[in-house]
Amino acid sequence: MRKYNIGVFGSAVDASKSVTKSAVLIGKELARFKCTIITGACAGLPYVAAVAAHNAGGKIIGFSPARGFGEQAETSPRNDNAMYHKLVYTPKNFPFSNNLNASRKYRNVLSTATCDAGIIISGRWGTLNEFTNLYDMGKVIGVLAGSGGVADELPKLLAKISKQSKAKVIFNKSPKKLVSLVINELKKQRR
Repeated sequence: MRKYNIGVFGSAVDASKSVTKSAVLIGKELARFKCTIITGACAGLPYVAAVAAHNAGGKIIGFSPARGFGEQAETSPRNDNAMYHKLVYTPKNFPFSNNLNASRKYRNVLSTATCDAGIIISGRWGTLNEFTNLYDMGKVIGVLAGSGGVADELPKLLAKISKQSKAKVIFNKSPKKLVSLVINELKKQRR
């Protein structure tokens, strides 16, 4: 039985070998804990984590900005889109479904709302959007410290921007320890 839905959010572009290795370790750990992995069904670090989780027997759900499998294959041509246990698409009746950038934000809201917790690895503007969604929704958020990008800017932003939230933000440099801390926090909250 799967215990938690954990989103993996991060840079959709290639990263250093060490950060990519960390994404693999996060995916494997999430599969070991029998979590369902939620991603934005795109390339980059979340995809790397999803592939590692899938190869370790994990369940993967992708929230795609595309309107169907054909568009998904076009927007992510190098991905193995068959690895997803489920792909959730942007509905064709969404008023901005023909605008990929708007559909990405639509996807971000749905994917973060579906998660019990999220893990942030590096990232750019889209990852910051996913973080703020998780934060506003009061989720558990694990941040891989030292992975670059948005992940390493979050401590400064959190210190400067004060907003009440039930979110629990956890920073750690170890992929395995970060997953463990996130799972333990979820267990604590379920008591």
